Amino acid sequence: MSSSMASSASQSADENEGFDLLKCSTVQEGKKDAEIRLPLGYRFDPTGDEILVYYLFNKIMDRAMPTYDLIKEVDVYECDPNQLPNGDFRHTADFNAAYYFANREPFDAREGKIIKTATNGGYWKVIDDEEEVLFEDSYVIVGFETVMKFYKGQASNGTKTPFVMNEYRLNPRVVPAHVLNESIKNKIERYVVCQIINKEVSNQPAIEYGQGLLELLQKSSAGTVRDGVPK
Repeated sequence: MSSSMASSASQSADENEGFDLLKCSTVQEGKKDAEIRLPLGYRFDPTGDEILVYYLFNKIMDRAMPTYDLIKEVDVYECDPNQLPNGDFRHTADFNAAYYFANREPFDAREGKIIKTATNGGYWKVIDDEEEVLFEDSYVIVGFETVMKFYKGQASNGTKTPFVMNEYRLNPRVVPAHVLNESIKNKIERYVVCQIINKEVSNQPAIEYGQGLLELLQKSSAGTVRDGVPK
């Protein structure tokens, strides 16, 4: 190990001192999608550290999460993003993002490698360096974010699409040592949360129906919106 790597590891250990991931990630048992009634104007818009601490870590540990079903288990690396259900995108403020738990093959984001060719002739490609995700206002690195873009066609002449993925993986250094059995280590290595964003869509329901975002959210809070369409 180089001196810079050793210094980084030591720094990480110092920053994590006193941080209890098991304690800070504890939440009350959440509800399923059909049971949720968000207050007027509220949408599902978690930050990166919230995704990692309250959803991914608790999912890996089989613990309670704030909500269920809003982050579904889908192998997003096996399908084109335009094959994903439209209803999965209706919970966010701009109606253009969906969240999924997925398994992925390990890769080196710094080399810009293609992740995996999709079944219908496209592929996800890393477009930026992996970034650290800090917990709230601390210096504790709870995970890492990798940005990818979906291309149609073959790797040599792929065509850009409007779909972007933010992939979140947990930092194993913040997980308490006494829970790190082989099963948990394997899940941490391969289990991620993927945020899929369609850059071509922004507040589409409010624009399309011309009734204003307020009316749409009123219908949503009353449970009368399906797949972004007022019923």
